[in-house]
Amino acid sequence: MSPAGPALGPGAVYLPALDGLFRTRPDLLTVAEIEPQTLWIRGSAPGARPRGSDETLNALATLPQRRLLHGVGAPIGGRHCDNSEHATAFAAWADALEAPWVSEHLSILDVTAAEGPASSGFLMPPWQSEAGAALAAANIRARRAAIGKPFAFETGVSYFRPRPGEMPDGAFFAAVAEGADCGILLDLHNLWTNQRNGRATIAEVIAALPLHRVWEVHLAGGAEHDGWWLDAHAGAIDSELLAIAAEIVPMLPNLGAILFELASDRVAGFGETAFLHQIEALHRLWERRLPDRTAPPPVSAAVIRTTPDDIAALGAWEATIARAMLPAGMAPTPAGDAADDPAWPLYRMLVASFRKGVLTSLMGNSVRLLLRGLDPAALDTLFQAYMAEVPPALYASDEALAFAGWLTDHAPPLPYLTTIATFEAQVIRAVIDDTPLTAIDSAVEDALARCAA
Repeated sequence: MSPAGPALGPGAVYLPALDGLFRTRPDLLTVAEIEPQTLWIRGSAPGARPRGSDETLNALATLPQRRLLHGVGAPIGGRHCDNSEHATAFAAWADALEAPWVSEHLSILDVTAAEGPASSGFLMPPWQSEAGAALAAANIRARRAAIGKPFAFETGVSYFRPRPGEMPDGAFFAAVAEGADCGILLDLHNLWTNQRNGRATIAEVIAALPLHRVWEVHLAGGAEHDGWWLDAHAGAIDSELLAIAAEIVPMLPNLGAILFELASDRVAGFGETAFLHQIEALHRLWERRLPDRTAPPPVSAAVIRTTPDDIAALGAWEATIARAMLPAGMAPTPAGDAADDPAWPLYRMLVASFRKGVLTSLMGNSVRLLLRGLDPAALDTLFQAYMAEVPPALYASDEALAFAGWLTDHAPPLPYLTTIATFEAQVIRAVIDDTPLTAIDSAVEDALARCAA
């Protein structure tokens, strides 16, 4: 493992809506963590690779903070782990922004569908076994080599009940870290969420971790939904979680950053003053860290022994995810059994909510016409029909173009709807393919005027 990185300090995940705050308050915000995939686009041509703009990258390079990079679209927990499609661009951004280390989720996103890999639509928990730890460790080593930076994985959320035969959360995280010889991004709100929903307690996880490998801590606020505590990044950090963090921070000899996370759609309601109050709380935590950072102790390569049954269980778990999360016609054959766990409906709800938010953002006029022309039950039925036929997409533009295409054959008979949907798809393609937009004809002008009325 690389030596402990620099002590950067408190900060936050960067949000474009708060760019001015990052630039004017470097005294409080000493670290900006960039999530590249949220700022990238991908062309509409088959095989197009995700890309960010030089203008965006150059602007981020002028931020007064030290920068870190955190991936949100290529997790390292599954058999389909992208260490090529996005890695070149990710490495270029990491170099340009002088990130001392990078991180990504210990989760599964792509699973095997009937016709090849497909996105499940949500960061799903991996199968917590020795084979799962060995797979994640191998993925981390490949990702680290592809990007050329020290690498840390994020301790994840799981809404599932503990499953028979799996390793406890802390033991699994420890096995991955030791097997990959890498760092840990200790997301305490993720662990808080797990604890509140009946999984391992934070104390149990901390007791099992190699704490010298923790380079970074994340904190956030959550939200309740139908009896669940959600990792929603919805607002202020719970005072009880802050108290727990205050006990843990002095236990981390190589802590390099403490970061606050807030969802982009919560910024307006939360406000800049409340945001800065959270950063002040992180400074108080930072003052509790150990004064002397230490080099990690020598570590022998962890030997993880797996059996054919262990490896088969990985495939069975990903098949279960595919059957539960993908449209019925895309499930693999034979498919894994969709386990009887109350978390499956929750995961499907979270995916549906996210997809609706994407469509509202990128196809606002089309959605506005649907809201005007359909009652809530009919609109919900339409969205359910779409999601039952079309799998989720990682990039928002892919989701919007898929919906526009689906409306071609399934649009309800509402005035102007197909005209507007076609036009919005043309605008999206013009942006992601960097092509000129054709002149707006009178039919589109009339339709846009109707939407604005």
